[in-house]
Order: sequence, then structure tokens, then C-alpha cells
Amino acid sequence: MKNALMRGADLIGHPVVDLRNGEDVAEVRDVIFDPTDGRLSGFTLNKRGRWAGRLDAVLAITGVSSVGSGAVMVDGFDPSAEPAEGPNDVEDAETADREVVDDLVVTESGRTLGTVIDVVIVGGVSPRVVAFEIDGGEVGGGFIPLTNNRGVSGSALVVPDEYEGRLRNDLTGLADQIDELGEKENS
Repeated sequence: MKNALMRGADLIGHPVVDLRNGEDVAEVRDVIFDPTDGRLSGFTLNKRGRWAGRLDAVLAITGVSSVGSGAVMVDGFDPSAEPAEGPNDVEDAETADREVVDDLVVTESGRTLGTVIDVVIVGGVSPRVVAFEIDGGEVGGGFIPLTNNRGVSGSALVVPDEYEGRLRNDLTGLADQIDELGEKENS
């Protein structure tokens, strides 16, 4: 895996920096993504500085140059963009059925592996959600890959039974799992 893995919660508060002038134009409030395939849609934002607070604008992923461990980089920033001007999944970003934190992770045979406490993102120029961090289940906490999930209902994520053995306790082990699963899918 070429780009670093990072937790979604670690992106919260990261600056959004405009490549054109180096200005810190906003900060990440939350990550918007499709939980079935991990495709990032964008970010909700907060204002920076003295007048900090929630921005109504949403940063669509099409406006993002790259996502790094220190900042989200954009090439030009239009803070007047309203959610309705973005893709449908950005417009609907704050609906309850799109939230995955606190969802159960259950195997196809019904074993509870845990509850989602965060998402894991691979950064770079094509950022995406690649895994979930889970805790509190029958097998303990850790990271589980997003690939091949069987369904996401808004209250549960169903994964293949074999994923119980794919639970990893560190991001390096998770990166190896994701690479291995990607090779299996491409062969």
C-alpha cells in the first residue's frame, strides 16, 4: 500500500489548504463516503480562526487534490458551494442511514465481531475508505477491511465469515490484509 492509512477521526480538525495561495481556508468536520464501496464523496467543514464554526459549504471530493496525514489539499476553494450543488451523496450526507459509527459488524453466520468506532482512509490523490475500526465484540477490537462486505443497513455491516480471521490490531497489518485481498480480487 503506497499511501498512508489514517483513521477518519484523525482527519477531523485537519486544515483544508488551497494550493493556489497556501491559505488555510477551512477545517475538516466530518468525512462523507459510501459505506458499501468506500468511495469518498467529500467532507463537511468548519470555519477556521476567529470566526470558527460550522460552514454550510461541503467540499466535494472532486475539489480535493489530495488527502494527507497533515492536511486536505485543494486547488481553489469556493466556500459558497452549498450541499445541494454537490453530488447527491454529499447533499444527503447527514442523513442517519449513511452513518456507520455505532453500527454492528456481523458475520454471515450471525457472529457479532464488534461495533464500528471509526473508519480507516487511505490518503493520496485517490483517497477512499478501506476499513472499519471495531470494538466491543466477541473477538475483541481491531481493524477489518471494507472489501467484500455483504451489506450495510444503517444499523449493521455484514461481512463474510472468513473476516473474523482478518481482524488486525494495527494499521500495518491491516495494509497487508488490504493488499492481499486486492490481489485476490484482481486474479
